[in-house]
Amino acid sequence: MKKVMLFDTNNLAMRAVHINDVKNVNKDTKKVQSIDWNYWRLVMFSNIYGCLFKVPIHTLVLAVDSKDSWRYKAWPGYKEDRKKKNADNKDDFPWEEYFAEYDKFLLEIRSHFPIKVLQIGGCEADDIIGVIANNVSDNVEVVSTDKDFLQLSCDRIKIYNPLKKQHVSHPNPAMFLAEQIMCGQAKDSIYNIKTPLDHPKDQRKPGFGPKAFEKVLESGIGKWLTDNNLLERYKFNKMLMDFSCIPTDIQTTIMEEYNNYQYPSPDNMWSYIESQGWPEMINNFTQLENAFLQLY
Repeated sequence: MKKVMLFDTNNLAMRAVHINDVKNVNKDTKKVQSIDWNYWRLVMFSNIYGCLFKVPIHTLVLAVDSKDSWRYKAWPGYKEDRKKKNADNKDDFPWEEYFAEYDKFLLEIRSHFPIKVLQIGGCEADDIIGVIANNVSDNVEVVSTDKDFLQLSCDRIKIYNPLKKQHVSHPNPAMFLAEQIMCGQAKDSIYNIKTPLDHPKDQRKPGFGPKAFEKVLESGIGKWLTDNNLLERYKFNKMLMDFSCIPTDIQTTIMEEYNNYQYPSPDNMWSYIESQGWPEMINNFTQLENAFLQLY
């Protein structure tokens, strides 16, 4: 049975830009001097195109973060630490140039290939992937190094980690999600369940990690949450982290965009490959064209 392939595109783009041959770094200052954007495009395109030969696919989706997220409204502190880190390191990486090239690449793919490039206001790539995976009846393959997607793993939904070059899963996705909800996620500034939402930022947060979670399991999650008056706090983190809790209107918009997506003409493919001047792609264009034609 053919699959729906869902790419975490921001994840792919950041991995591609940090490849040594793409990024030229000053050995002394460790700062980025230049980026070969044509080679970056080739790496991006090769990863996307290459998946057509790994498993049978009938739909290929590039899920892309929008510049805002519904989670910022639900939790003003969302990704606060990441934003501060990026601001502190703003001189070490050409972010403005990166986003301009990234947007240009997405427009190129959208205009030339039968690939659903989905960037929806208020949504992150995670939302798009989670909603589509949970709502289609097809078999699904998610391509990302982000462990958040382990909550989706089941017989129908497979997670492929391109760094490990293998499928990854969790023996109990529901338990994985419960642990993530209770332990929080430092990368997204989602506090652990024992940390109040109004906790002073200059003070150390109460501890709660995997070992504490194991102890909670001894008494039962529901009982422990009730006994410690943390049920509402759990529901708050769950709302931010559980893909099934994505707001209904956003889920509806994502599925409408997915189902009504219009592909460009197949005649557009050659002009893009020729314009990039990639010898291997040009010399093997018939193979490339036939692979993509299967998606129409």
